[in-house]
Amino acid sequence: MVSHDKLELLMRRLSEVVEVGQITELKELLSQFSPYEYIEVLERLDFKIRSYILPYIPLNNLKIVLSKLHDDVVFELLRVKGIDEFAKVLTEMPSDDAADVLLKIPPKFRHKLMNLIPHWKLNEISALLKYPSESVGSIMTPQVPIFSYKLTVGDVIKEYIAKSELGLYDKHFYIYAVDEERRIIGWVDVKTVITKPKDKLLRDVVSKPPVVVNAYSDREEVARVAIKFDLLEVPVVDNEGRLVGIVTLDDVLDVAISEYGEDLLRFGGFVEVIKGRYLAVSTASIVKMRFLPLVWLYIMNTITGGIVASFTEVIERVAVLAAFLPMLSDNSGNVGAQASTFVIRSLAIGEVRPQDFLRVLKKEVTVSLLLISLLTPISFSIASLITYLAYMTTEYPLIVGIVVSVALMVSTLISDLVGALLPLIASRINIDPASISAPLITTIGDIISATTYFMVATSLLSYLG
Repeated sequence: MVSHDKLELLMRRLSEVVEVGQITELKELLSQFSPYEYIEVLERLDFKIRSYILPYIPLNNLKIVLSKLHDDVVFELLRVKGIDEFAKVLTEMPSDDAADVLLKIPPKFRHKLMNLIPHWKLNEISALLKYPSESVGSIMTPQVPIFSYKLTVGDVIKEYIAKSELGLYDKHFYIYAVDEERRIIGWVDVKTVITKPKDKLLRDVVSKPPVVVNAYSDREEVARVAIKFDLLEVPVVDNEGRLVGIVTLDDVLDVAISEYGEDLLRFGGFVEVIKGRYLAVSTASIVKMRFLPLVWLYIMNTITGGIVASFTEVIERVAVLAAFLPMLSDNSGNVGAQASTFVIRSLAIGEVRPQDFLRVLKKEVTVSLLLISLLTPISFSIASLITYLAYMTTEYPLIVGIVVSVALMVSTLISDLVGALLPLIASRINIDPASISAPLITTIGDIISATTYFMVATSLLSYLG
């Protein structure tokens, strides 16, 4: 494993070697990368350079990382290496990883590959492909040591060793005891079971797992429970409660990182989330992903513009009022985004549930009132001072200070509650809370601020004549 700096140097040298076509040195450079470093190399290199070097990378070297590569890179590899070689490598991979790779390939080529995979392997892969792509079942491995609870420890160890030597198990930490209907009786880690008396029954040495997850549950669920219970692997059951596989720690980490990235994008206002690394995603895909949210937010912002336009008479009378609208809008957006960030995080790690609506409401009302008590004197002082400096008269500073302060109080309270409660409502109706994005909450805050601000200003100026 080379350091990050050395990896950068090797990649730079790789580009130089490709430019001059030095094949011998190219092969020598490629031999210095580990499989996991190939992920970095292939996804960061320019498309032209990547296409040039792919024929010189043995597909076998990428076997353990193939499922982690971006879809475009996997498809490029398929076209370079050919269907036959690709099918052979898929056959040698763990079934869950092979299923992941197949899903990265266009359907036309996927079916051709599946026709070349041996039936015994294809059955295992097909069992995983039936699950939705975002489900626990799509990332689990079915090749785990499962034994009848009636067997003795000696028989279990003998069979376990024989099957392990044949490579029938994927990575795992526990041996599972099940009943006649394949329902979990308990589990025991491999190191413990070999120390137990050989004549003991398996059911007497196992303990109940702290949790199991359904194969059709969202994959975020398995990451949540693994972190909560500090598990190395999580057993997976079907709708009838039968053990169908496990999700191991490496897959849990992949899920946690992937979901975190997706949530960040959704919270940033992106409707469509693109999988994979930034440098590996095409420019057209990024433009497509960013364009629609921007159009939607642009349309939403016209509401704020319409509100401001409808109060032109007030602005003409006291022009300095317009100077404080950006401050109020930013404050509302910031307050709402802060509240939603806290709640979304708490929902994600299980600290808060949708049923806690009233508790969150009570807490956020208290928080917003305290924030108002701290922010109002500051806003009143700033607004009054700026207005006085603008007009050099005592006629308007007090009025503007009151208008800005009242608008800040109302918009802060409403924005805080909207930011905190919208994710809870979304979760309650089975919408991803992270899709309640910061730009959306900011836009709602702008509308609230502008409406409150100019309504208070109109009322106060009318009262004073």
